[in-house]
Amino acid sequence: MQAKSEPSVSGASERQLDESIEVKGSSRKFNADVVQIGTFRNQSIMDTPMTVTVLTRALLDAQGAQTITDAMRDVAGVISSSTSPITAPNFMARGVQIQARTNYRLNGTLPIIALSPIMLENKERAEVLKGVSALYYGFTTPSAIANFVTKRAGSRPVTVVSLTGDSQGSYGGGVDLGREFGARKQFGARINGYASNVGTTVNGVAGNRWLVSGAFDWRPTDRLSFKLDIENSKEETYEPGGITVPAAVDGQITLPRIPSIHNRYAAKDAPYNAWATNVLGRMDYAIWKDWAFRVEGGIARTRRQRAISNVSNVDLATGWGTNTTTYAGDQDYYNLNVRTELSGSVKTGFIRHELLFGYNRNAQVQDDQNRTNYKSFRQNIYNPIDMDFDALSATGSTETYGSTNTDTGYYMMDRAEFLKYFTLIGGVRYETYETYTPHTNSDYTVKKVTPIGSLVIRPTKQSSLYGSYIQGLESAGTAPDSAVNAGTILSPVTSSQYEFGARYKIKEALISLAYFHIDRGLAYANQDNVYVVNGRAIHKGVELSVQGSVTHELSISVSGTWTHAVQAQTGNAAQNGKSVIGVPDYALSAFAEYRPDFLPDLGLNAGVYYVGRRSADSLGRAYVPDYVTLSLGANYRLQLPSGQTVTFRANGNNVTNTRYWSNADTVLFVGSGATANFSASFSF
Repeated sequence: MQAKSEPSVSGASERQLDESIEVKGSSRKFNADVVQIGTFRNQSIMDTPMTVTVLTRALLDAQGAQTITDAMRDVAGVISSSTSPITAPNFMARGVQIQARTNYRLNGTLPIIALSPIMLENKERAEVLKGVSALYYGFTTPSAIANFVTKRAGSRPVTVVSLTGDSQGSYGGGVDLGREFGARKQFGARINGYASNVGTTVNGVAGNRWLVSGAFDWRPTDRLSFKLDIENSKEETYEPGGITVPAAVDGQITLPRIPSIHNRYAAKDAPYNAWATNVLGRMDYAIWKDWAFRVEGGIARTRRQRAISNVSNVDLATGWGTNTTTYAGDQDYYNLNVRTELSGSVKTGFIRHELLFGYNRNAQVQDDQNRTNYKSFRQNIYNPIDMDFDALSATGSTETYGSTNTDTGYYMMDRAEFLKYFTLIGGVRYETYETYTPHTNSDYTVKKVTPIGSLVIRPTKQSSLYGSYIQGLESAGTAPDSAVNAGTILSPVTSSQYEFGARYKIKEALISLAYFHIDRGLAYANQDNVYVVNGRAIHKGVELSVQGSVTHELSISVSGTWTHAVQAQTGNAAQNGKSVIGVPDYALSAFAEYRPDFLPDLGLNAGVYYVGRRSADSLGRAYVPDYVTLSLGANYRLQLPSGQTVTFRANGNNVTNTRYWSNADTVLFVGSGATANFSASFSF
């Protein structure tokens, strides 16, 4: 739907929006005025009846963000979950897993597969839409949709060469080229390339990564426009290994003390390799006045080779335990996505209706996978021994059958504005979800109608109040690699959410406050380490954020969340009422950059990030302690007499080298240690 400030959804009007977001390299705003996600694409953030956090390029640059982990720490209630932050980080929002195969999007639509790190070098910004998003995105978890918007060519030519490095031995570089051309500037191309050797804080875990991407635009007429995005990336590194939560003794679980940040528990050179290719095409046609038609579709493919290596049965006094390793060398995943939409507006009396009608189909394909099991060996989590991966002897193999899941939805939404101050939003989606798994009897078809309803009140131009209710059909997920039934796709469950919020804009800063309540199916690893769906999870909480410039010299991004997530209806009295695994009661992030008036090209920044204690067991018998990390940084932009610009950046993450568990789950991973990042970019 359109922002109030935008006259239409034509290719020309959206082009103006793209330019305001993506081209003005001098912009240093930490907040955004519009969103580019879901049914709210091109809509004012003040009129969006759900919690949305926009991570602008200015904010990402100020932090020296090189990974999705760096970006996500600024979003209230988003924390690491399930996997090592060294390889392919996973996240949860509001205490719910952000599913790697359904909840990450490229340019608002294509579901990219986040089983390898999402690279930021070609992204202009990231957006996180919280809560149930079933109306537009269909089969997704009610946690968050993380949308990544690519850089595009604009009226100003872009030629940037960058060099990067860090204190762990990483070094690399890239180019960013953007041009419009043609007699009417009807063509645009933005090319990005980046490559680096990668070092980490874990001994013996290093590798390389690269990215090549292109964003192409063609506007043959004022009414017709085409877009094409292609990106290909690779990461080759090694598995650091995790530590399995010990068994209970006398009804309690005692966790080991946190080992050194530098320890590697996996066999030496145990691989973690991933290749990702995403292709997305789109056509927009302005039919008449503000009525427009859109068709878009694409494919996301990720191939992965991974050694899963965890240490279990650890002696808490000595640190000795048993390392169990399996290797999956042929993991292949696809998402095939198509969407068509018709949008426009009509008036009925004093009410203006912005209407959206759409069709969306996504086929999620997972090929058969063979896992090789290796003979276990003794490993010490406090003083690890070196064991070559090639020296491990195979003891057998297991096969996980592939599957095809098809999500088809028809949806409509009416955004009705009336009496100047009120916007009433209503919508519905008819969903058909089918799964096909050869050689099993687990196929099923689910059909469901899911509604959305919300009200936005604008007391003043600088403020808004909203309330919303939405239902969704969601995947209970895929059993993680640490579970006995690893790779098994669980049956779908229903979820519902209501949310109430308020926003207030003070000059260049946006203050947001929201209360949410989510009721969803509960998925977890039971006492036999089988990943199951059983019972309900009730998540409720409060989120507060402030983003933008609070003075001419000071910009901030501050967010905090309180979450109360409990299990219910599990059939086990000892489990009902206990905290959902991995969810902290409190989480806080605060980042600020100071640019003194007497030296405006200098930026000094600092950040503090807090995650509260989290349950690591469904019966509440073990808790991972809370932790705080600090960051410091500086950047300086130098204008050369030739007209070129050189920007130097230095950022330190976890500068106190704090030891902490990055997640709370059946397998624990140690967070990354102190790292200093450096970069220099040359603009021609």
